[in-house]
Amino acid sequence: MAGGRTAWQAACGKAPGAMGCYDISLPLTGGTAVVPGDPPFCRSLFLRHAPDGCEAAELSLSAHAGTHLDFPAHFLPYGQRAGDYPVAAYFPPAMVIDCGDRLALGPDILAGQVSEPGEAVLFRSRNSVERLFHGPDFPPTFATLTPELARELVRRKAGVVGIDALSVDPFDDSGYPVHHILLTAGVLILEGLDLAVVPPGRYRLACPPLAI
Repeated sequence: MAGGRTAWQAACGKAPGAMGCYDISLPLTGGTAVVPGDPPFCRSLFLRHAPDGCEAAELSLSAHAGTHLDFPAHFLPYGQRAGDYPVAAYFPPAMVIDCGDRLALGPDILAGQVSEPGEAVLFRSRNSVERLFHGPDFPPTFATLTPELARELVRRKAGVVGIDALSVDPFDDSGYPVHHILLTAGVLILEGLDLAVVPPGRYRLACPPLAI
């Protein structure tokens, strides 16, 4: 996992109609939504311009703070971690799919979509439109993936699966089936995206994790 404001997305030159770059990460503030039970984000100064002559801050946060990556080691005892993936894995071609106002995202959401092996598939849902994870409260209900969609993404050999929620699974599902399906297959999970202003289409994703 990698916490922090690390995920942003630039339009690929081959994407018709796509222009410019989009920052798709959630801002980290004291008011950012936090997964229940996780420590909140905190920034405190330990040096100040007066009297210290410079400013420096201490950061305290969960690995799930804001926009972050889930690695297999999150659920699998001997799973891969950030350093086990090549750098290129964090800069894949990506496709953004609009999911409308649905809560349970099934495999039919991919109907008519052609994805390439290794590509990132990012789901833009009501979570972004309604700014559900901008805080301060963690929403009780939000759009998530179904296990059937996760299995289809594995079949398609997706490299990264992203969603505009702090979990790909419903929070009340303690079995975390979508996490297990994707991570067991080595698929990176990118959570906490903000895709509100990103049109559906193809892009180049940049989501390098913190080197911890």
